[in-house]
Amino acid sequence: MVTVDQFVALSVGLTGFDADELHQTGMAGTYRSVVLTQAGDEQLSRLVRSGVGGGPPDPGDEPLRELARSVTHLWYTGTWPGLPTPAPTGKPAGEPFVVSSRAYAEGLVWRAFGAHAPGTVAQGYGSWAVAPPDRHSTTDIDTTDTTDIDATDAEAATTTDATDIKSAVAR
Repeated sequence: MVTVDQFVALSVGLTGFDADELHQTGMAGTYRSVVLTQAGDEQLSRLVRSGVGGGPPDPGDEPLRELARSVTHLWYTGTWPGLPTPAPTGKPAGEPFVVSSRAYAEGLVWRAFGAHAPGTVAQGYGSWAVAPPDRHSTTDIDTTDTTDIDATDAEAATTTDATDIKSAVAR
């Protein structure tokens, strides 16, 4: 049977997050259980053995590729997307479902862009008045390069704006 550590090692390659980050979500054991229940130990073991942590499974093995996609989806969204075909265990294809409210809140999608899941973290009174942290620096952008601007267009825009203002004031 696939252990939690083996499942996390597989997930590192699928998600791009390191093992510590995946363990910090507190969802590794739960997600492993979901995959075992939905796909079966045989399929999960095949996925682990395929070495998918280093790349995608064999293109000819579509069920294994779908399982890899589903595990990735599970980590990022906290939802099981369902498998498109019945599992080799003979179980019918499962329907998509949200694992839990905690799984939703711990989804890697929120960490990927440095946010919290909506409705999961109390912001506090007046938090809207504080600008969010600057996550992207614009210091690498050259704002002095104006070669794309036609000088006559810029002059015409300035003249038109000044004329519009004068006529608006005169009214």
